[in-house]
Formats: sequence, C-alpha cells, structure tokens
Amino acid sequence: MKRSFSIISFVVIAAMMLTACGGGAGAGTGTDKVAGAKAEGQVISYGMSDDWVNLGETWKTIEGKYGIVHTDTDMTSAEEVTRLLAEKDAPVMDVADIGYDFLSKLLADDLAATYKNENWDKIPAQFKDADGRWAAAYWGAIAFLVNKDLVTNIPQTWDDLLKPEYKDMVCSRDPRVSTYATASVLAAAYAHGGGESNVQPGLDFFKQLRDGGNLRQGVVLNVASVQKGECPISMVYDFDGFAKRDATGLPLEVVIPKDATVGMLFAQYLNAKAPHPNAGKLALDFFYSDEGQVLFAKGYAHTTRDVTLPADIAAKQIPQSAYTNLHFPTNLESFSAAVKNIVDGWNAIVGGT
Repeated sequence: MKRSFSIISFVVIAAMMLTACGGGAGAGTGTDKVAGAKAEGQVISYGMSDDWVNLGETWKTIEGKYGIVHTDTDMTSAEEVTRLLAEKDAPVMDVADIGYDFLSKLLADDLAATYKNENWDKIPAQFKDADGRWAAAYWGAIAFLVNKDLVTNIPQTWDDLLKPEYKDMVCSRDPRVSTYATASVLAAAYAHGGGESNVQPGLDFFKQLRDGGNLRQGVVLNVASVQKGECPISMVYDFDGFAKRDATGLPLEVVIPKDATVGMLFAQYLNAKAPHPNAGKLALDFFYSDEGQVLFAKGYAHTTRDVTLPADIAAKQIPQSAYTNLHFPTNLESFSAAVKNIVDGWNAIVGGT
C-alpha cells in the first residue's frame, strides 16, 4: 500500500525532528518513538555484529518488533571513535557498543547523546553514567580458552601460563588496541598484588610471558586461529570463549583464572547526531528490557540488570562461585588512567613498535 503525504505524516516528521534535536532523557513517549522509528525505517550500529553476545537474534527481534531494518559495521572501539569524529558533519551511526576503556575518549569529544532508557532506574549505578550518556547492558570476564586436544594440563592461574610446557602456546592481543588484552594485563596485575593504581605487576608478568617464549608472536587471536590450532591457550572474555567453542565445535574449555579476573563492561549509547534517533532509542530500550537481557545471557554474557534467566540458559553459565576474585573498573577516571599506563608500559616492553 502506497503512503500518502498527509497532516498525520507531517506530525510524525515534525516529532522526529524535535526528537533528533533534543535527544534528551524522556524525550517523547513510547508511542512517539515507535511511530518515529517506523518513519525512519532503519537503525544503524557500529561494533554490534551478529556473532557477538547473540546480537544476531537480538537485532532480528528488534526488526520484527518495530518494523525497522538493522545494519551494522563491525569495528573495534578505537575505530568507532575515529569514525564518529570523521562523520560529525555527515552522521551515519545511531547506536554503538563500546569497551569501557574507550568511554573517556567518547565523552571528551561529546559524541554521545543524553538518553535514559526505559529501565534506567533498574540498572545499578556502577553500570551507567549519571548523566545518561551511556550504560552497560552486559559484561564479560577475562578467561583462558583452552583447546583440550592440544593442552594436557589445563592452566588455572596466571602463573600457570609461565610453565615450560606452554612454550609458544599462549595467545593474546595487543593491549594498545584491544580491550581483551588491556583487561588481561590488569587481571594479571591484580593476581600479583597490583590493580588499577598499580598496573606494573601485570606488565611485568606479560614481559616474563613474552621473554620466556610462552606468548605466541605473529598470530592474530580470532576464531580462525583458534580453529586452526594456532592458539592452544587464548586470553578471551568468557562469553566470547563459549561463542568460539560453539562456532568451531572443538573441545574448548573456558577457565576463569582463580587468582584474579577483570569484569569488563560493554557500554551502549546513542550517537549525539544520530540520523535515526527514535530507532536508536528503541534499540537501547530493548537492550535493557527483560527480553533483551535474556537474549544477551543466551549469548553467554553477564547481564547488568537483575533478571530471572530461563533454566536452560542459566544452566549454560559458569557458576558464580568461579568468579571469587572478580574486579570491576572502579570508576571511569581511575580505569582510564590504568589503561594509559598499560599502553605506555607495553610500548616500553615491545620497544614502541
């Protein structure tokens, strides 16, 4: 059926324009957002690909619920900020998923709009921005992903990784560009008496792991390298470890290191210049709804809201008793300082290459 331009259409478009300009918390009712989103017709995300924390099913549900089309461009958090700065005069993205360690840059450049989703008051304070610029829908803990076909003795602690039997078997990423690796260095710091205010023990550990030849060089940690057996032991988020296990069909075991792990937050936000603001807001509302949180948990992520999980999903989660030495970021300022110190320290380890 063709759409005819009428006074009703004009009202819808006018509402969209006001919402795009305001972007504030509570701007417009749920009905207004749905009507506006249907008129917009689409929602565009960055860094929220279908294979990450069950986002494929999540986006399909959003598309069906609101009659909009979703498109994602997969990228790292660092690439995301760079892209947003380049697109300030011609915005493309509506919502995005970003690692906690890149939030400071995002906020410093005023790239996030103020919007408090419909379940804002149910999100614990440690998982959201007081001003409404971001919130974390889920988190993941640093874990060891071990290929039991290639590793006989499963490592349980950080110091286990230093054993001679793991020569050239441990894969990680570069902490200067990867939240996986940043959080891994910080977790190793906690395991050796350090923490956010003192990351040096973690850097010292990784230097020892690298100098001793246990840390593999020249291999990019991803599904392909795990599948090909190039990464017998990988440092990953627990939820991503399970996803790699499911994707490869290999006998991969996810181990939470007993001496320390870090719970990394993943934040979602609305672009300050979102071209489809109503659709973006609806997506954020859904992420934090009971249904959205359950779908994240189905992708093995830890939800930030206290929701009751179906028994079959809960049964696939690692017991909470395994996370006895879990450390979350203290606050954005402290964590950002720790990240900077890790990057500087890593440059010193590898000679700035």
